[in-house]
Amino acid sequence: MTRAHASSGEKPPRGNVLVARAVNKALERVDVFLGGEKVDLPRPAHRRACQELLDKKSASVRTATLFLVFYWLEDPAWDRDSVPSGARGRYGDKKLCEELTNRSITLHGAITAYGENLGWKGNVRSKNIRLSGDDRFRHFLESVADAGADPREVGRVADYLAQRFAESKREATPLPPVGADVLTFVRAKVLFHRLIALPSEGHIQQFLIAALLREYRRRASLEITTHHPHAADASDDTAGDIEERRDGQLVRAYEVTARDDWKNRISNFKKKMDRFGLSKYVIIAAGVNADSAWKVPATMALALEPYGRDIAVVDILDVVHCLAVELTPPELRAAVNQTFVYLSDRKLSGRHDFKELFTNAVQDWLDSASLPEPAG
Repeated sequence: MTRAHASSGEKPPRGNVLVARAVNKALERVDVFLGGEKVDLPRPAHRRACQELLDKKSASVRTATLFLVFYWLEDPAWDRDSVPSGARGRYGDKKLCEELTNRSITLHGAITAYGENLGWKGNVRSKNIRLSGDDRFRHFLESVADAGADPREVGRVADYLAQRFAESKREATPLPPVGADVLTFVRAKVLFHRLIALPSEGHIQQFLIAALLREYRRRASLEITTHHPHAADASDDTAGDIEERRDGQLVRAYEVTARDDWKNRISNFKKKMDRFGLSKYVIIAAGVNADSAWKVPATMALALEPYGRDIAVVDILDVVHCLAVELTPPELRAAVNQTFVYLSDRKLSGRHDFKELFTNAVQDWLDSASLPEPAG
């Protein structure tokens, strides 16, 4: 899986290694919490110090403190008074600010370099720069000083700050609240056809199906999860592209594909059924209804019979049509916007080109929303 925040492969100067590690670790943990991981709370006094920092200090101080706590993890011997050498520049404040902006995080106030804003000069080795004498940082650092006796507690403080930064993510959803007259079955069908046709290496197709199933299955208190489209199922220990669970127990798995290579992998799906104890496996593929060997139920049955398992092969358009019939306009809107959330998740995709394709398709569809109901 490609991580957009990962290092480019270019090594920082020797004196900047710990700074670069701290920045990368902060971004890694922000991404983890963007993905929904629960935070392990620090001790009450430390949590309150974090919250006071976030509530009362400027964006530059908040973001600099996020860096400093993660630097503390990388350098346990740091005196919590001097500003680490190399904290300013392309591997330090500039990178952290730029990457937080790229993630649509708002708690850092879209600043571009907190070190510059705070007056940290050059390589900040000046003896005149002491955090203990800076009222912007002094109270917080004094309040969490005793955490240094337990590296795990320093990690909990760092994670709490990272989670709060992640929680401030704000990204406009592509589909605003619209009336039921806009999200009719036929108009939703038009939109879904456009989205399914987008060239996205299967990302948009898989996430749209996952989002529609998510809305539909929540009525029965079933949980839908999905995975990176290019993740290897074996190494990921997943039963399929989309998994369906009841009370944490896997009950069904789905393969979603815009290619036709699924025909050569049916034995693999059989193995997955046996491995995960599944009674049914669903293959949702593009072009099934146009395939002479698979569109006829009798020939499909003959092709699947040798596997001796309940394997369903369904055309992706049939699935979206069925779900578009069942879901209400608010549920349809939620599914469209959840598809965008999946695309924005760096663990699942994070591809800006696919997000742009998706948003443009939705906007083009909205342009026609005031036109008469389209045919068929």
